[in-house]
Amino acid sequence: MSLGVYFKRLKSIIIGIIFIGFLPSLLYGFDQTINLQSYTFNGKTYDLFPGIFDKYTYSMTIFFGALILGWVFAILFTFCTTLLPHFLKRMVYGLLTLFESIPDLFIVLSLQLLIVYIYQKTGWLISNVTVVYDDKIYLLPILVLSVLPTIQLFKITFLLLEEEKNKAYVKVAKSMGLGDYYILFRHVFRNVLFNLFLYFKTIFVFMLSNLFIMEYVFNIHGLMRIMLSTNIFVFIISTIMITIPFLLLFEAAQALLDRATGDRGEGHV
Repeated sequence: MSLGVYFKRLKSIIIGIIFIGFLPSLLYGFDQTINLQSYTFNGKTYDLFPGIFDKYTYSMTIFFGALILGWVFAILFTFCTTLLPHFLKRMVYGLLTLFESIPDLFIVLSLQLLIVYIYQKTGWLISNVTVVYDDKIYLLPILVLSVLPTIQLFKITFLLLEEEKNKAYVKVAKSMGLGDYYILFRHVFRNVLFNLFLYFKTIFVFMLSNLFIMEYVFNIHGLMRIMLSTNIFVFIISTIMITIPFLLLFEAAQALLDRATGDRGEGHV
């Protein structure tokens, strides 16, 4: 994509964010304000700058921590499942599909109760179960937020692996005498990683929506929650801080991916 097209898209996104920020006032007459210095959260007033950067760092630490943890778990589960017999593969896939249907709030409450139970029995507090005042917690929000990417990435990677193993280049590699594990790790998995990127945007959107739920349930003073402030400027700045870096990241990753794959077709040994 050319630089001119990119900046044109960027301009459209920023105009759209500003329009959405003013939409509640235009449609419903909400009492929104524009304050460039401060905002109100839980009845307390905070400085907008540089405080918003701390909220951004906090939320993105949880977000990327959950994404990385989910990716690592998904890869481990995929490889372990690949080594199982066919009927066990289908069983694991079905169990994770069932687990995916469990509401996030149920997982949050279950982990909170488990931590309280362990603390009552052993006196060992693994993690705080909610934020008090302006403290910060990381372990539980990251664990809960990582459930979605773990399951989704596992299912996608598992299906892609099964599809890749039936392609012509795998059969050619086997006819050359290459071992199954060598083909899997050296060639099949590499091709799967290229295809996996196509699903990351969808997972990214789901994780952002779940991040808001995590911040609300754990009473986290993060970037996603302050977007609901009546201060329009807070919403606009927060949304831009999320949208623009990720847009750059996806565009850069897509460019690298296009350069790496080229006209790869179905893959090569």
